Amino acid sequence: MIYKAKKKDLNLLYQIEKDVFKDEIFSLSKESLRYHLNNNLIFIIKYEKINVGYCLWLERKKYYRLYSFAILPKYQGKGLASQLLKYCIEKLKEKSLQLEVRVSNEKAILLYERFAFKKVKVLKDYYKNENAYLMKRV
Repeated sequence: MIYKAKKKDLNLLYQIEKDVFKDEIFSLSKESLRYHLNNNLIFIIKYEKINVGYCLWLERKKYYRLYSFAILPKYQGKGLASQLLKYCIEKLKEKSLQLEVRVSNEKAILLYERFAFKKVKVLKDYYKNENAYLMKRV
């Protein structure tokens, strides 16, 4: 089951964020997540009655930008990221989609390419000590 996050989901989102991005400097704070709940789109995916992941989209005039995508490590490899991305594409179809991804994140790149995202640009030093790809789906 996938649903749009509400304010009551803040603690759940923060826990997923901490579990998935615990060692990353770009990990979202609880206040950042609260802001995004109020101003952007967050979708949560449940698996066997457990909330196991989310994706956060920023709405721009002409496109949506995937800002954060997380599936708890214990639940990765079960096709949940694909289900969540497919759902989002269907819900956000009135605009094009774009995202940035580490060039070393081969699993994520393959996932995005399966859903017709194309690499359009290399973003030099986008992450600390690493380049990123800008990927778009029109």
